[in-house]
Amino acid sequence: MSEEQLVEYRVDGAVATLRMNRPQVLNAFTPGLRRALIDAFDRAERDPAIKVIVFGSTGRGFSAGADLTEPKSENHSVVDELLQGYRPLLEKIARSPLPVIGVAPGVAAGVGAALLMNCDLVMMADEARIYMAFSHIGLVPDGGATWLLYQHLGYQRAFQLIVEGGSLSAEQCLQIGIANKVLPVTELDAAAASWAAELAQRSALANAEAKKLLRAAANNRFAETVEQEAIAQQLCMDSEESKTAIAAFKEKAAKKK
Repeated sequence: MSEEQLVEYRVDGAVATLRMNRPQVLNAFTPGLRRALIDAFDRAERDPAIKVIVFGSTGRGFSAGADLTEPKSENHSVVDELLQGYRPLLEKIARSPLPVIGVAPGVAAGVGAALLMNCDLVMMADEARIYMAFSHIGLVPDGGATWLLYQHLGYQRAFQLIVEGGSLSAEQCLQIGIANKVLPVTELDAAAASWAAELAQRSALANAEAKKLLRAAANNRFAETVEQEAIAQQLCMDSEESKTAIAAFKEKAAKKK
């Protein structure tokens, strides 16, 4: 399968939808799929008309994680694979100026779970789950999953999930803040498209700056965040989008008097 076929790419208005397309193996990751996804994210970012990205999958699962059946070279290094293969994709999602909505119709396991949790917003089918399968094969989570789970669960619950090789249901993900919305799988794609279209009507600059601020907040001191907010607010206030919106708001308020 060519790299173009590994990821379905569709544009509807200001929304680009990227769907991993290896349904026969639950969208397990190969080097080709990683490259195809990075290319698809780059394509969306280069298009000035795109304001929101929907990141989903074909088939019944989001991703089974790394494809362990892929042959490895004699000098294969796990460190190189994770840092040179997966980290660029994870950072692409985190650093993109566009909001990324992760959409899981089914299980997100291993590094697939890390990629889903790394999205800015997450929607899950009610039958979907996040599965930390690593301990069953003598491994530890990767792709930033330990950091992401710690943020949502705290130390003890994250550690329990990891060492037991457990899973979190969609409803549990909703309760602890990993998922924003949980829906029947038959409604998921339409709801994601609708939400993305709604967000695309907001200021692209404000969305990008809010994302940047929140991504940095976990590692910043409070005073640093206040300073960065002030700088971002100035950028937004100086934008034509904000000036037009503020003028419309004032005009509407004046008519109510």
